[in-house]
Amino acid sequence: MLITKIERQKKDRKRYNLYLDDEFYCGLYDDTILKFGIASGDELSAAKIEEIKGFDEYMYGKKIAFNFLSYRIRTVSEIRKKLHSKKISVASIEKIVNHLSELGLINDAEFARQLVNEKIKRNPVGKKVLRQKLFEKGIPAGIAEEVIVSVLEETDESSLAALCFEKYYTKLKSKTDDINEKKRKVFDYLMRKGFDYHVINDIIRERIK
Repeated sequence: MLITKIERQKKDRKRYNLYLDDEFYCGLYDDTILKFGIASGDELSAAKIEEIKGFDEYMYGKKIAFNFLSYRIRTVSEIRKKLHSKKISVASIEKIVNHLSELGLINDAEFARQLVNEKIKRNPVGKKVLRQKLFEKGIPAGIAEEVIVSVLEETDESSLAALCFEKYYTKLKSKTDDINEKKRKVFDYLMRKGFDYHVINDIIRERIK
């Protein structure tokens, strides 16, 4: 096929319209045109056209990913979903993910550590809730568990449960004098917070007299 015209787009000055055999074929970035050295009058094989389109898609996907990362740190899963929503091919997505990983711009373990630390400082919760939060962000189960164990070695889960108990029990004491009712409500509350059964039982046994 013959390149009959390459013209700059009006809305995006870094994009060009490519015409093959006098018909619009696709848009290309200036970096793509420069890399392949294409110009009006060149003849291109079907294979070369696919190679050019693949590279341009990769460049387009990288721009989307960099912009997506400019707001906050992202997980690998979030990057993949974003690129998929923009109709980027699986092959290009994997190349982009690998490139971002090599640059240190995406790191699921670091993301998980930041999320867990922020969560337990602002609103203490137990392992179950932390696992759920990381699952929702697309963090692989192995990474999530490793990070949770590591963080809770530094900040004991029982201490977090005790903090939650103190805040909740202060309000609860004024609402009922029934000791069994207090124990039931505390148990339900701490379960919703994601704490382990044995941690909750220890809190109730030691702190509700």
